[in-house]
Amino acid sequence: MSLKQSNLSFAEGFLGIQAKAASKKGNKLQAFDWDKAAQIIKEKLILHPDLVAEAGLQGDWNYTGGIIFKNGKPVKEDYTYLASNWAKPTLILSWDKEEQEEIPCFIEQNDRFKDDSKWDVESLSILGINIE
Repeated sequence: MSLKQSNLSFAEGFLGIQAKAASKKGNKLQAFDWDKAAQIIKEKLILHPDLVAEAGLQGDWNYTGGIIFKNGKPVKEDYTYLASNWAKPTLILSWDKEEQEEIPCFIEQNDRFKDDSKWDVESLSILGINIE
């Protein structure tokens, strides 16, 4: 059973019906929390060397989700869109070739964490990876 959920068609997501309704309710934009994800990945990797981590918006996963960690390394190439005022930014962890855990992983959108954010120096340092 897949933990990834998509409740909308591409057109519904593109037209922003859910986003407009959430905006009218005053919902704030939530973005994926890369620091929290890094800490979780660091802890799980010790027990599961084959760990794969994916990030996406629960409820619109097919159009927003992608792999962010695989083969012991951060992945920056996969497409992800990780901010919403109605869908929860979520981390899905897989090991033993199966999805194992779904973890809400978000913070209020800010200059560092927004829809197109990827791994940055701070979150990579939590993983123990230094980029100079």
